[in-house]
Formats: sequence, C-alpha cells, structure tokens
Amino acid sequence: MVDSKNGVKLADNVHEINLGQVKAFLIEMKDGGLILVDTGLPNSEKKIISYINSIGKSVSDIKYIFLTHSHVDHFGSVYMLQKLTGAHIGIQQNGIKFINGEAGVLLPKPKQPTQFKTKLMISLMKVALKVSKPKFIKPDIALKEGILPDNMGVNVKILETPGHSSDSVSIYLPDSKIVIVGDLLYGTQSKLVAPEFFEDYITLMNSVNKIKALGPDVTVCVSHGKDHTVADIDI
Repeated sequence: MVDSKNGVKLADNVHEINLGQVKAFLIEMKDGGLILVDTGLPNSEKKIISYINSIGKSVSDIKYIFLTHSHVDHFGSVYMLQKLTGAHIGIQQNGIKFINGEAGVLLPKPKQPTQFKTKLMISLMKVALKVSKPKFIKPDIALKEGILPDNMGVNVKILETPGHSSDSVSIYLPDSKIVIVGDLLYGTQSKLVAPEFFEDYITLMNSVNKIKALGPDVTVCVSHGKDHTVADIDI
C-alpha cells in the first residue's frame, strides 16, 4: 500500500479515499479514466478532488460514479461531482428513487434502535441533513449483478448484496482480489462484523456468504472501519 495525504493506494488501479466518517474509492480504467465509488456526505468533493490531484489525475477523469447504496453518507456529493465531470451515475434499481428526490432521503435502519449510541448517530444524521441538504440527481445506469462491459477497460463485477439496504451492491475486482462492500460489513481493528444498521438480517447474511465465496484472501474494503480479508469475517 502507498499512503497519500488523505488516501491509500490499495493496488495498481485501486485507491481508497478517507473522507472522515466514511470512505470513497477510485478505480483506474485502462484508458486513464476513473470510476469513483461513493461520494461521501455533502461537501466532500474537495477532499475527493484533492486526492485525485495527488495521484496525478484530474476530476475531469471521472467517467463513472457508482454508488454502493442510497444512504446520504454515500451519495451526498454526487450532485457536485457529476456537474463538474458529466460522469455517468450508477446505482441499483431500488435506490434510484432516493437519489433522484422522488422518495426523499433514506436514513439507515438501526438493528438496536433503543441504544443510546444508535439514537445519537441517527440524531446527528438528521442535524447534518438540516445543515447541509444533499442535492438530488437522476442516475443513468441501473447497477445489477454481472460483469461490466469490456469497453469500460477494467475487469469489474457488480454483486448485488442487499441486507444493509435493499439497494446495496458490492464492487468486485478479481484481478486485484479486492471487493468494495459499502456498509455490508463494518471493520473493527481485528475483524469484520455486522454493521450497526441493517434492514434485514437474513438477507444480510446471504449477501455476506456471497462475499465469503470469493475466497479467504480477497481484501474486503468497507466504508466504515478497517479493511480486512474475507478470512476475517466474523458473522
């Protein structure tokens, strides 16, 4: 791994960007273009652009923005970045109504809503939304299970991995043995565990099993917490 100011190079063509509370990821295509995975909370675009510049790229190199799901800490800056780049926006079909404004903002559902920590997190999200409301945008790609077209110049497979939310997807890069799972899992210092928020536990477990099937040495990149290999999944 090669560290930069606010990010890490995970493989020859894969980068992780630290946005504070959450992460975004970059995938380099063979033609020099970039796929941005997630965009953080509103007003995160400056940190994303700063990291892109630090690796000798420009924000205009972003050709696609893929969203792992429709929670605001993942799509909050998509409007500004799309306006700057003209990038194509992709999200799973169930998430379209939440990022185009049709259904309003989707807040995560906690597994233990009575816990003080969980109540506090939900309250902070609501306050953040009042202070800096996300701008909605219409996606033009519905992400679904399967391999992306060869003309995109990168070997990427979309895995539908619902559970945390109904529209959650994971981005698998078999050549790099990396899978970007969004909030499907949370990384502690020593292992990967269930996230604090999820909509359906059985569905979540089915999706986790899909990630386990990739092999024990595949690196699981999470949006919150520390990355680990599949072997470190403890759920």
